[in-house]
Amino acid sequence: MAAPADTVMVGKPGSWVMPPPAVPPAPPEEATAMRFAYLDNQILAGPAGLETYSAWRIKVLRPEGLAVGNIVLSWRPDSGAVRLHGLRLIRSGSVTDLTQSARFTVLRREDNLEQAALDGKLTAVFQVPGLQVGDELEFAATIGVKDPTLPDVRAALPLLPQAGMPGAFRLRVAWPTGTPMRWQSTPDLALGAPVSANGVDALTVEMRDPAAPPPPVTGAPLRYSLRRMVEFTNLKDWADLSRRLAPLYAKAAQLRPDSPLRAEAARIAAATPDPERRASMALRLVEDKVRYVYVGLDGANMTPASADETWQRRFGDCKGKTVLLIALLRELGIAGTPLLVNAKGGDPLADRLPDPALFDHVVVRAMIAGKPRLLDGTRLGDGELATLAPNEWRNGLPLTEAGDGLLTLPQPPAPWPLLLTVLDVDLTAGFGDRAPVKATRVVRGNEAMAIGGALRSMPLDQAEQALKRYWNEAEGWFEPTRVTWHADEASGAVVLTAAGEGDVEWEGGDRNDHKLAIWGAGFVPPAKFRRPREQDQTLPWQTDFPAYSCWITTLRLPPQTPTWHWEFNAEPVDRTLGGVAYWRRAALQGNVMRTVMSRRTLVPEISAQDAEAVNKALPDFDNAISHVRQAPTFKGAANWPARPLPFTDATDWTSPQAPCASAVASASPAP
Repeated sequence: MAAPADTVMVGKPGSWVMPPPAVPPAPPEEATAMRFAYLDNQILAGPAGLETYSAWRIKVLRPEGLAVGNIVLSWRPDSGAVRLHGLRLIRSGSVTDLTQSARFTVLRREDNLEQAALDGKLTAVFQVPGLQVGDELEFAATIGVKDPTLPDVRAALPLLPQAGMPGAFRLRVAWPTGTPMRWQSTPDLALGAPVSANGVDALTVEMRDPAAPPPPVTGAPLRYSLRRMVEFTNLKDWADLSRRLAPLYAKAAQLRPDSPLRAEAARIAAATPDPERRASMALRLVEDKVRYVYVGLDGANMTPASADETWQRRFGDCKGKTVLLIALLRELGIAGTPLLVNAKGGDPLADRLPDPALFDHVVVRAMIAGKPRLLDGTRLGDGELATLAPNEWRNGLPLTEAGDGLLTLPQPPAPWPLLLTVLDVDLTAGFGDRAPVKATRVVRGNEAMAIGGALRSMPLDQAEQALKRYWNEAEGWFEPTRVTWHADEASGAVVLTAAGEGDVEWEGGDRNDHKLAIWGAGFVPPAKFRRPREQDQTLPWQTDFPAYSCWITTLRLPPQTPTWHWEFNAEPVDRTLGGVAYWRRAALQGNVMRTVMSRRTLVPEISAQDAEAVNKALPDFDNAISHVRQAPTFKGAANWPARPLPFTDATDWTSPQAPCASAVASASPAP
């Protein structure tokens, strides 16, 4: 395509494009806002890159369907161009050709600017004049993509309609005859052999009036609910992609002889000989001194800026921050490798064809003091390596000169709570309906980064109001009057505190039979694992991994008397069910009641057999509400069994050694 990259040109489609599919008869009843006569997507993986031809004819049936007259085209001028082939308005058999007269307004609109992303996309907009209900629009255009980083890679994952609708739908993928290409599809599509014609081989899938695909499989990982998807690639394997990208990162991580980063590395080296401390200091330097901005302009979608350039301008995306961190680590005697990952975690990629689009993030993989570490320079506020948040990445692709295959990354459970709530309720004044409350919440991981970043950006008075709203939503039974927060660098946590008064709902009356439900001391049972009968019952179930929450409660109760004493019900719990560890300890000494309880998800998925075992175990799951209650004291009564308190007022809840789980459950492998 020779069209200027920053405008919409008009021209004929490529010779490889086939005419649109035959239009099926319109259904007798049309209850939708618009109806496709056809939707035709054809892709050529050829010398010019990926050329995607899209054509459709739509009839407007209701006023809501008039939005189809808002024609929008998006493309990146550094890697492709757009060409309009046809735009026609059809009314009662009369055709108005708008192809030559359409004047598109071209905008540089950064859709993700609020997420600090500059992708360089252009958007062309045209409003079809005079469109009315009953009219039809026919449109065809081709958009080209040839990434300057990987100019000879051809890979994509196009989809067919994901809903039921009348009309003719086609997906055609073509490539020059003789070009090596691999392809596959989801099981609900029948892909035949490619057909050779006019110098190309082409796979074609057509659908007529398709019904809605089956709904996602209840509770199953996403990979089991992919529908109507075709994959193709000319990459030999994942190692092929690794080899192609590795030189870009190796070059970008080379420092100039006079690079100021050498002095930064020397300062870190002088501060400590410990490789873990050196690595954590380098990571904090990259996190704190270089702000995150995604840069996809001028061919930088996959090409990293150099370490020196990123440091000089003090902003960079994951690519720039990764090479900056690799360069610093190398100066400190630590080898680091770029590792492509999917920031959303994602399903395992072993069944996918190699495609760079399956990754959207890059981090550093380093062996530090004999332990593998994954370091993400785009985060903020990370402390020591031992307290880094657990990752949710299922796979990674190391970028090496020799080429590396896809890695299955270890996913140990979170070694400490990602959310920890401490409540201290002073009930010593008696059995009133209000009591002083002190609350602390220790937050780690991505939520800590989000909360800390938001609070740092606010004036003090606004931060105080935001914290009060946070506590009102988190613990609605008490009203905070004083709130504070701070970042605990040693533990990599954000610590929120609040003090105020809370509502106390005593049960019982004035005859020494008061009873109180203990906040944060009773488990909610897992939901029953159940799928509709028509769905595959043998598929695994996804969990909320790596969730780990801990609840700690201290009740300072009214003093006991010679005629009554305090008792409680909150039996010890230490069991694992459906990949989730449940743990609880409770004890009472005098008028001080203490409970600690945790729920920790250990694995990303469980098997169908494990899910069925959970269903069978639910009847004996301890979901009783924990209570403290008055009990009469009389001569000859058995003494209430003494148990050691599970924690003290001096317990440091920001410490990884905080007593939130059994010793067995707390022992987890290094990430």
